[in-house]
Amino acid sequence: MKLGARMAAVLAASSFAASALGGQEPVGARADSYRDPLARRLHLAAMDARARIDDDVLRYTAVVRQRIAAALRMPLKDRTLYRSESAHRLWWDRDGENLVQLLAYREQTPAGVDRENVDLGRFDAAFDPMNDRLFFGLGGDGEDAGDAQGDGFRFEHPLYPEYVDRYWFSSADSLVLALPDGRRIVAVELQVVPRVADVHRMTGALWIEPESGALVRAVYRLSDTFDAFRDVPDLEEDDPDLRSVPGLLKPWTAEVSMISVDYSLWDFEVWLPRSMRVEGVVAAGVLQAPISLDYAYEIEAVITEAGRARGVPALPEANFRKRSEAMAYLNQLAFGEEVPFEVSHSGWNDRARDRRAASYLVPTDRAFLGTSPELPPPVWDDAAGFSSEAELEERFSRLADLPLASLPQMPTTFRWGLQRPDLVRFNRVEALSLGGRWQARPGSPAGPLTLSLTGRVGFGDLWPNVGVDVAQETLRRRVAVSGYRDLVPIDEGARHLGPGNSLLALLFGRDDGDYWYRSGASLTVQPPGAARRSYRVRGFAEYHQAANVNTSFALFQFWHDDWAYRTNIVAEEGWEYGGAVDVSPWWGTDPRMAQGGFDLHVLGATGIDDYVRASLVGRSVIPFPGRLRVLLEAGAGTSWGDPTVQRRWYVGGPRTLRGYAPRLAAGTAFARGRAEVARSFDFGALLLFGDWGWAGDRNAFDLENGFFAGGAGASLVDGLLRLDAGYGFTTPRGFRLDLYLDAAL
Repeated sequence: MKLGARMAAVLAASSFAASALGGQEPVGARADSYRDPLARRLHLAAMDARARIDDDVLRYTAVVRQRIAAALRMPLKDRTLYRSESAHRLWWDRDGENLVQLLAYREQTPAGVDRENVDLGRFDAAFDPMNDRLFFGLGGDGEDAGDAQGDGFRFEHPLYPEYVDRYWFSSADSLVLALPDGRRIVAVELQVVPRVADVHRMTGALWIEPESGALVRAVYRLSDTFDAFRDVPDLEEDDPDLRSVPGLLKPWTAEVSMISVDYSLWDFEVWLPRSMRVEGVVAAGVLQAPISLDYAYEIEAVITEAGRARGVPALPEANFRKRSEAMAYLNQLAFGEEVPFEVSHSGWNDRARDRRAASYLVPTDRAFLGTSPELPPPVWDDAAGFSSEAELEERFSRLADLPLASLPQMPTTFRWGLQRPDLVRFNRVEALSLGGRWQARPGSPAGPLTLSLTGRVGFGDLWPNVGVDVAQETLRRRVAVSGYRDLVPIDEGARHLGPGNSLLALLFGRDDGDYWYRSGASLTVQPPGAARRSYRVRGFAEYHQAANVNTSFALFQFWHDDWAYRTNIVAEEGWEYGGAVDVSPWWGTDPRMAQGGFDLHVLGATGIDDYVRASLVGRSVIPFPGRLRVLLEAGAGTSWGDPTVQRRWYVGGPRTLRGYAPRLAAGTAFARGRAEVARSFDFGALLLFGDWGWAGDRNAFDLENGFFAGGAGASLVDGLLRLDAGYGFTTPRGFRLDLYLDAAL
């Protein structure tokens, strides 16, 4: 920002703070709470403004638009589990009941779009000028949230005097807002960082208008991850059934990555809401669900105490004494006479401050709401009134640049066996493998670290696995240094050491993985744990060893004396030093629209042999009329030099070539393609598919030497769970049934 604007803000802050606040320190403030004098003045002004109940607004009318999306995070793509868009006109009355006119509503789940049922509770929340601005004036005035003695989850509000000693405050850049009459308003950034990270405290930036102390904009997040079993007192004691929740679905956590609120100045009198965005990830063990929530307020009219004193007439639509006349007027105001409305519900809107009556004006034809011109686009699209992607990225960057809070102590946990899903597995090398993990979060000059010590042993090979990881995670990335001695599959992306392949191996003797041992160290950079892993950069030095098949047990095969698991690869032994880059973006969230992505892999190494290998696989999902969708996928990879057996390319199995067993063909290069046609239903989809694949020496590539397969399948939740019945038409011919997770369709 320009120096002049910042100096103007400093002078304004100095003058009002000296006169209005008398230079008093807030109760509980420490000598080092403020990093600079301007931060102190801004904070005093903001606390004074928050303490004043803003009851000047008598009534306002606004069109409120809301968008929500919740997905299930998987390596290939996120699946939309729930999304909704809505719009309503709100007549808020300080001293009377509120009226809500539903203008648009659309709700989608994996079962489809419900065009008849409308959740009226979605429209209960309304911005209250008397409530806390940091919470966007929703859900009460914040007194309950900030009550340290309350039974629920408390929030240590940085503008409450009793919590001042929990934070450090510093001033930063200024924000200049141009008003329609040419005037300019300066807001100054107040950075808020907790002294120690705590799930009850926020890290963020507040933009304060110095003369009034009004909150103009804020971007913040919880400074630590919320863990329900850790942070909710007596949770399991209050509900003993929670003790039986399997480790596969623990812990229950919530990572709030960003909350952004924005206000605008109405008629140069009052600050009223403009937009709010909430982004985060909730998780139950292995299940992660990214969630986005968007609000946009389009203020249409406002009546204030000052305006009434000047003779500004009251809003005619705010008088609801003659209900039938009011309803007819509002209906015509929104849609003319074409869309008949009725009073569908009149009830109580539960609010923290009081219980406010609210009436709902709903169209008699509920299906109209799903096609209304007032319906906003989904949350992942830019739309007028909502914060744009560019604005959100700028605010996220501002939040990510704030210092990391230190930890009050070094919390530790220990989990073993079924308490975590990745600590129990079964495969033909290890047989049953059990492990334990100790984790701690020590502090460092660069911020909190995560230290993990993992040990496990398989009853089949009795080969101890050990892992040591030291990681630092920010909003932007996770950087980890690791030492390890473990078992690894030739295709890490196939998750052959996960619970799905483990169950198939244990129950039916179907182990699609091929394995080898490695011992060494690595440095890895990738997105934070709450984000989808769209890239990974890794450098390593490790020793490779071959792994043998060490068990012949499978639950439904143990009585067959002549049955055995298929053989494993014979990995080449020796040291390997190298690096790898993986990039895997995905575009498109709505399963009814176009989607696509690609996987780029580059690996170079020296040691046992010198080689470089690279591959690119792209896929596109195209919708057609009649609820049809078509998947086209193609990929190829090659190598330069002499890759080891464990670094060659393989085709066969559900990820590369259905209808055939894994490791059907191998070589220094591969090429493959697949096509699918799916018909969507409310429960999922039925489809037909065809696959072609080849692997071998790059110089010997020939289309006629490839393998072709076809078949039919079914999927649930946009490919989250997939069952395929494939037949290989090229020798060796045969039938194969595959059940797996995370397909494109």
